[in-house]
Amino acid sequence: ISVILSLGVYLKNDDAGWDKKGGDDDEKGLDKSKSLFQKVKDAGTAGAISYALWEAAFWGVSFPVCIFSYRQVTGHWPDVMNGEDAKKVGLQAFTFVNLARLAVPIRIGLALSTVPWVDENIVSRFQGLQREEDGEEEG
Repeated sequence: ISVILSLGVYLKNDDAGWDKKGGDDDEKGLDKSKSLFQKVKDAGTAGAISYALWEAAFWGVSFPVCIFSYRQVTGHWPDVMNGEDAKKVGLQAFTFVNLARLAVPIRIGLALSTVPWVDENIVSRFQGLQREEDGEEEG
């Protein structure tokens, strides 16, 4: 749900909150990321749905992998009520989120590659159902 909400906020906001105070390399990286996200926005509803599905798949797989890797490393399941475990979980989460940022262009590329499929199999079907419902109401 948070992925969908954040995507909706991003698609609504053209600036997307990018801070351009960094150096030339930072600006080039941000411009590249913005251009990739712009391609998702340009794909319309199908682009947004495709991106949301890939994000949900990524995070849906990532959380169990992180939890099981924590179990393998420490020998027990995470207990966030325990102060030391909470620190370990926090450190692992911080590290993982920073590594996950590196995969953003890959996820965007996957989303853009599946836009035609999403448009044909999801968006057009819902638009067809909407047209049928509108036709029944008028007739």
